[in-house]
Amino acid sequence: MLATGCAARAPQVAVGGGPGDFRAFLATHVPAPQQEIRADEIGRTTTSSYHIVQVQGAERPHLHASHDLTVVVLAGRGTFRREGAPPLALAAGDALVIPRGQVHWFTREGSEPAVSFVIFSPPLDAPDSVPAPGTPSP
Repeated sequence: MLATGCAARAPQVAVGGGPGDFRAFLATHVPAPQQEIRADEIGRTTTSSYHIVQVQGAERPHLHASHDLTVVVLAGRGTFRREGAPPLALAAGDALVIPRGQVHWFTREGSEPAVSFVIFSPPLDAPDSVPAPGTPSP
């Protein structure tokens, strides 16, 4: 039996010290027209940094040499690929872990940007995206 009359709840993310709809944050953190990916740090601890990442297009295959990532999709959808595994369709509510050194990439699908809450461990202090071997740099 299906329940009726249930409205989907908008994800809530604590941004700037207080809870709130992450869409208010996005309204003031808009990617530039040709910017494929925008990442904004929203917090950090001694062990991790926390980011809102917006993907308007596609990532190139890459790896993170020094960081493990945890990704929670907040809005939008797309296809996640990791080296040696079948493609994985992701949508709001899905989560995944990407160990450091694992080649991966994401391609947004649909018209709305894909938005994720991403945890870097240890904290991200400098760029750590390395093109996958054999992948041309942008």
